[in-house]
Amino acid sequence: MRAVRPYLDEASEALGETIHLGRLDGRDVAYLATRESHEYLRTISRVGRRLPAHAGALGKALLAERPDEELPEGPYEALTPHTRTDRESLAADLAGVRARGYSVDRQEGVLGIVGFGFALRYDSPAQDAISCSVPVARLTPGHEERIVAVMREIRSKVEATIPGGIGPVHWR
Repeated sequence: MRAVRPYLDEASEALGETIHLGRLDGRDVAYLATRESHEYLRTISRVGRRLPAHAGALGKALLAERPDEELPEGPYEALTPHTRTDRESLAADLAGVRARGYSVDRQEGVLGIVGFGFALRYDSPAQDAISCSVPVARLTPGHEERIVAVMREIRSKVEATIPGGIGPVHWR
């Protein structure tokens, strides 16, 4: 949906980091749109990429919108030494996501990258999410606070733009 593109651009401009839009597809997240950082050290991504939902910020934001009973049995694939590979540790992490209102992927999907994921709640349960990915080397506590604040604002703008209860949103 073209309505979301300006908000992805806004987040990218405000933060200078890589911004993603993804959709839950089975046990994976499919990347639907990406705005790359212009920094020398940056996340490299592409539209169409798939990542197991348990290992990334987009996926964990979306899994947290569902009851733990719907989590598949583990063990889950380890993409890095930091990936949660059992159902119990993933469920504990998702409880934290629900309490915070966003997910954090600290090098679970890609070494050297931290992601912050925000489910878009115009569907219930949410099917789509946005995230900001940043290299560990550039992540300070102040930058993390700014990322969370900007991404929360962007999520609110997107949710206000897309009418609720319209079913699956087609982004192309």
